[in-house]
Amino acid sequence: MPAQAAAKKPNPRGIVSLLGFGTAVSLIGESTLYLILPIPHYAQSLGITLTMVGILLGANRAVRLVTNGPVGFAYERAPKKPLLAVSLVLAAAASLIYSFGYGFWPLFVGRLVWGLGWSFQWIGCRTLILDVSDDSNRATLSGLYQMFFLAGVGFASFFGGLLAENLGFHIGQRISAGILLAMAVIWYLFLPEGEPKKTSKAADRKQGKWHWQLLAPSLATAFIMRFIERGVLAATVVLWVGSLLGDSTTLFGLTVSVTVMTGFVNVIQFLPSMANAPLIGFISDKLGKRWIVIAVTMLAIGAGLGLMSAEAAALALVGGLFVSLFRGSAETLLPAIIGDTVRDDSAARVLGIVYIGADLGAMLGPVVSLALLDNTGMTVREMYLLCIILLIISAAVAFIASRSEKGIKKSSLQAQG
Repeated sequence: MPAQAAAKKPNPRGIVSLLGFGTAVSLIGESTLYLILPIPHYAQSLGITLTMVGILLGANRAVRLVTNGPVGFAYERAPKKPLLAVSLVLAAAASLIYSFGYGFWPLFVGRLVWGLGWSFQWIGCRTLILDVSDDSNRATLSGLYQMFFLAGVGFASFFGGLLAENLGFHIGQRISAGILLAMAVIWYLFLPEGEPKKTSKAADRKQGKWHWQLLAPSLATAFIMRFIERGVLAATVVLWVGSLLGDSTTLFGLTVSVTVMTGFVNVIQFLPSMANAPLIGFISDKLGKRWIVIAVTMLAIGAGLGLMSAEAAALALVGGLFVSLFRGSAETLLPAIIGDTVRDDSAARVLGIVYIGADLGAMLGPVVSLALLDNTGMTVREMYLLCIILLIISAAVAFIASRSEKGIKKSSLQAQG
């Protein structure tokens, strides 16, 4: 009987890989928007201005400022598998809305639907990973999921760019919707149920004072990294590539547009971070000093942004690869820190709060960066230099948080509860 139970026990790596693959394919429609909307002729063909593009790219994050908290609470009270399947259905609905939309308001509605779906997907996946992991592999499994996410951002951008260039934006979005609906069925059939954890109001009150020791640095780190990675960089990378290579370039004897070239650059950029995310998690699991690892990676990303601001194309591309090597490190380690620190029955709620800060940064990033580019004389390179200041602040916050890292482990909380 014990042998049978062991045989039926879900494989944590298999579960995380299935979650990661579903997340990766869900990004086809999303990544396509970041790739093509900042390009003036695409924006004009959809009846929107560059400033409207900034608002649209931030709108899905705005709705998540409202939905992340309740979604985290929902995952504490309901089985996770049905909610995760619903997240992909909502993502498919967003792609369908994009595929029939023209002008600001239809696209805006699609962005709101996508934002709600992403709340359910991102918090649900991260919470289920905490459920199937333990202290010895928590950050490693978080890094494995991050690897799939980064693969999705990179390859989905390239694939989406090809679809948009060859079939058109609207047909590409319909293909994305079909893939997402198929993935929703797969998740519902093969993911574990993910039953909710029981909670205690008395224990919640005892744990509350610890939450803020965790939440303050976590919110600051999540905000800054999403502002830069999913805000500024995601919204301006096509402009950065264009400033280096022009409207088109020759690759292997073929003339390639800046749209496809940016998708290709995204793939190349994300390969190092895909490989590095599980390694960062593994190192963090072994060292037990997650905040120190975050601080070092923030400084490394700052150095990469400095190189990306160089005039020489070769040096700037090297800087892009350096940034890609360490981007996503905070996304890998923050859920692991939460898993280390809070009880299992409140992890989803804390994740929801932290991702409010993350989404605020990601929402403001495109709006601020594109508005500055549209209305001032600032260049993309100058904007990247300003981001280095934010990374230095983030590193300082992480170093301060590391000083109390030993004092807020989960074992201490459980001893009090």
